[in-house]
Amino acid sequence: MTIDLEVLAAVVRLLKEAEFSEFRYAKGDVSFVVRRGDVSEGPTPPPSTIAPAPAPVAAPVSPSAPVVETDGAKVRAPLLGTFYSRPKPGEAVFVKIGDRVEPDTVVCIVEVMKLMNSVSAGVRGVVAAIHARDGDLVEFGQALFTVVEAA
Repeated sequence: MTIDLEVLAAVVRLLKEAEFSEFRYAKGDVSFVVRRGDVSEGPTPPPSTIAPAPAPVAAPVSPSAPVVETDGAKVRAPLLGTFYSRPKPGEAVFVKIGDRVEPDTVVCIVEVMKLMNSVSAGVRGVVAAIHARDGDLVEFGQALFTVVEAA
């Protein structure tokens, strides 16, 4: 499989305008990683589930919500893209503060180039904080949620 040059040009335009430290792209047998700055080698996050988008969703990019330091496990963005807290506009959010989650609970979607990537909690507990808002551009590794152990 070869990469579509229009898709590659769109990725290059997106990367020129975005602030990020690492961007990963994979479709079929084509994949690449782009890194900026001094990126220390760390564990690679588990791959997210990639599914085609039901329809393109235009949303304004707003400044990221401040990350309030809360003890607990951080659910991090698996890639650079647009954060969505609900499956479709007008539907209920995946999770809210106080909801119990399991490792396989989908907590949000990160969209990149019209591909919707489901993000799972990866841990068991209760959502203590949400660090992004719908339409935010999030970076690879950015904290999206904090989950604390349930009593």
